[in-house]
Amino acid sequence: MRPATLPLLGLICLCAASLFGDRSLAGAEGDANLVFSNDCLRYAVGPDGTNRSFLDAATGKDYCRQTPATPVARVNLDGRWHNAASASVKGDRVEVTFVETSATVVLRVTTHRRHFVLEVVQASEGIDELQFPNVQLIPQTGGQADFTSCALALNLQTNVSAMPGPSDRVMASCVARFGIVGASVAMIGCPTKDLREVLKEVVLASDSLPRSPMGGPWAMDSSLGRASYLFASPSEANVDDVIRTVKSVGFNQIEIHGGRSTYRFGDCLPNPTLYPRGVASLKAVIDRCHQAGIYVGMHPYAFFIDKTTPWVSPVPDPGLASDATFTLASGIAADAASIPVTESTQDMSTITGFFVRNSVTLRIGEELVTYRELSKEPPYAFTTCTRGALGTKAVAHAAGEKVYHLKECFGLFAPDPESELFTKVVEANARFFNECGFDTMYQDALDGEDVLGGAQNSWHYGSKYIWELWKRLDHPAAVEYSTFHHHLWVLRSRHGAWDHPTRSYAQFVDLHIRSNQVNERMFLPSNLGWWAFRTWLPPQCEPTFPEDIEYWCAKGLGTDSGLSLVGYNPAVPAQARLANIVRQYEELRHAGTFSEAVKARLREPGAFFALTPAADGSWEFLPLTIDRHLFRGPDGGGESWTLSNPNTAQVPALRLEAMMSAAPYESDKGVTLATFTSAQEFAARTAAPSVKADLEPIGEGEIAYARLTATNSGTERRGSWASFKKTFDPPLNLSAQQGLGVWVHGDGKGEVLNFQAKSPSHLTGGLGEHYVVVDFEGWRYFELIETDSDRFSDYAWPYGGLYAMYRETVNYSSVESLTIWCNNLPAHDSILVDLRPVRALPLVSAQVVDPQVTINGARVGFKTSLTSGSYLEVNATGKGTLYGPTGEVLSEIAAEGKMPELMKGPNTVRFASQKTALAYPRTRVTVFSQGEALK
Repeated sequence: MRPATLPLLGLICLCAASLFGDRSLAGAEGDANLVFSNDCLRYAVGPDGTNRSFLDAATGKDYCRQTPATPVARVNLDGRWHNAASASVKGDRVEVTFVETSATVVLRVTTHRRHFVLEVVQASEGIDELQFPNVQLIPQTGGQADFTSCALALNLQTNVSAMPGPSDRVMASCVARFGIVGASVAMIGCPTKDLREVLKEVVLASDSLPRSPMGGPWAMDSSLGRASYLFASPSEANVDDVIRTVKSVGFNQIEIHGGRSTYRFGDCLPNPTLYPRGVASLKAVIDRCHQAGIYVGMHPYAFFIDKTTPWVSPVPDPGLASDATFTLASGIAADAASIPVTESTQDMSTITGFFVRNSVTLRIGEELVTYRELSKEPPYAFTTCTRGALGTKAVAHAAGEKVYHLKECFGLFAPDPESELFTKVVEANARFFNECGFDTMYQDALDGEDVLGGAQNSWHYGSKYIWELWKRLDHPAAVEYSTFHHHLWVLRSRHGAWDHPTRSYAQFVDLHIRSNQVNERMFLPSNLGWWAFRTWLPPQCEPTFPEDIEYWCAKGLGTDSGLSLVGYNPAVPAQARLANIVRQYEELRHAGTFSEAVKARLREPGAFFALTPAADGSWEFLPLTIDRHLFRGPDGGGESWTLSNPNTAQVPALRLEAMMSAAPYESDKGVTLATFTSAQEFAARTAAPSVKADLEPIGEGEIAYARLTATNSGTERRGSWASFKKTFDPPLNLSAQQGLGVWVHGDGKGEVLNFQAKSPSHLTGGLGEHYVVVDFEGWRYFELIETDSDRFSDYAWPYGGLYAMYRETVNYSSVESLTIWCNNLPAHDSILVDLRPVRALPLVSAQVVDPQVTINGARVGFKTSLTSGSYLEVNATGKGTLYGPTGEVLSEIAAEGKMPELMKGPNTVRFASQKTALAYPRTRVTVFSQGEALK
């Protein structure tokens, strides 16, 4: 038995005939226009082939855009587009001709009660692409429109670029590659409130669309779409432990990610170490989960093929996809290390990587060969080859034999989408799903669908794989994918799973929530995963503290979004505490505990809340204000920090974190990244249109330094940037020097400097942001260690990327460039900043001994020692707990003296600790205050 009875497909498969209205072509409007009418829409096309009206049948309001007039269809011939020239009725068909061409297209229009179906039944030779229909409506403003339109492709010959949902354009297309004749699309015009039900009717009326009781227009009807799941690898030996773990976090689904440790990508062979009885072992695990009320998800890498499958070794399948074909220029022996070819190798590459669409693998007959180098000049050759690669047999080959360059992505091969191998992969995955009894599937790596037939055809081949897979399932599945386009909607059950961030968690969640807002327009439940509990891993990854997890969970509760975790280990103390928070939120979310007014507050971007037991035993939310500041040195760098408290006067809670420090600037273990001895050192320079900037080397005795000058002629500070880039060839190995040290002579004008490290893009897309705000005058030294992603959105930059900023990290073993940016320049003004050489420095652990926090002159101290990675949390009563890097409790600490009060409005905060012989400690102080409970 599964955890709950899944909706039966038969319940939604109504008699399609009951949905049909008059199938005949509608009568004419006047003597000229072609008019098509159903219960919702009256659509007219003029004899000149232009759209004349798109009327709401109930109100008579016309939504068709009249100026400029739009053609009902367009064709592309030999690279030129031609608009419709005429439209006329021919029996039960509509014939369309086109301007400046003899091309014709004949459409069959079938009328249903609340939609029309347009099908291409005839088309002239030579049409490369057809757009049909091509209706543009008047954009609706001032909130949701009462009447809307939508197009739904009815087969894989037909492409619709828009996702199903309310739209002001109805347009579909088809191309010669997949066939013009037979392309078919549903055209909808209906009240907006009825659109989801009309889409259900369209799917039920179509013989070609796949149907899911949990996908597309039915997704919102399934509770599974709002379920939460945990990635895990249960075995027969540990399945009960895994069930307890998933329940301890409040979830009701396990996601088993594929790979060699669980089941192989491609043929889905279970790992015998984890599943000694193969599929039978995995089925037993899933059966046990079902008995415990837990769903189980299959998580393959779509159609991709592991290099250890029988389709690769010992004899490679001829259906392995290739992107280039060569001819052996001469015969080669079995041990030849060079493969000479006739055709040019100029476009070939030796660069590979997880996201890189390239391999260094060749197939010659039944042998695979890998290469490390290329001869890109005649005589062309693949060189430094390994023969008989991947378990194949090295043999001699004759001149004239074909050499196929295999496609690769995510470190895996792919099948040719028109080959038998493609079908074999489909069948293997479907058989595995069926025999094991999975409930859901996440088709990961489907975003690599472009390797099948090029980016322009990815919509077709990715969808083809999913549709063919669905045909072979013996029970319906809740489905997700790592990419999304029109044809995938009809089966999709939820949307929004992203790879987890590693820092700047609140900013990442806000971006995720903003992106998920479109899901409601597509009638899909949202997911707010994948998430991860993080512990101390400096300098680029931040720990997840309780307020980070509450922020995530509160936004999930406020939007009724499912959650997901990529992993959870109850043995890690910090993770166990965080799991308790998640479980409580999930219980309250599923119980529908809070009002819409409270949930609206929870959804507010940037708003933190603390879930707290109320006096009557219920739960309530207290607004939470969180202020952080990083102090350097035992005297806090001599700084005072002004904190503005919006809440009533109160004693706050505190957290003190001991951060990593950097070796001294002069350390002999450091590496100088920027010497500033030559103008050519940072030769690659760019700037915003309003900015003129220069980075000029200047000598000062034996010390060289640089003068950065910039002028902003614009009226805005935001987005007034300039950059100076130095490239390292070869890249530098800075794995032992992950901190930066730089002296800055400031002018006090508030501009920001950004010292940005980057690795080669095929290794990682992460950007190492390190900001210095020049709100000071004179020389000041900066240790730049943590990645400043949380400040990225404070300024406008000409680069970005969600994952680059908040997830990916710089690979310090291969640093390709250092870019010095400036931004936030004063309007109609200039800056002048001097920089001494930038040095990469080793990170060192430090101790914070007997820390003290002073608020408005009132001081509280703590008799303890914090080592980098440990942190002290203190509540308003002065009771503190010292935690280690994984959240383990090290000791209980009592405040020495009375906890200081935080006043409403501005407060002055200082920090100090005992001097030690070690590196200057860096301490991050966080102050927490609370507002009144939400009502």
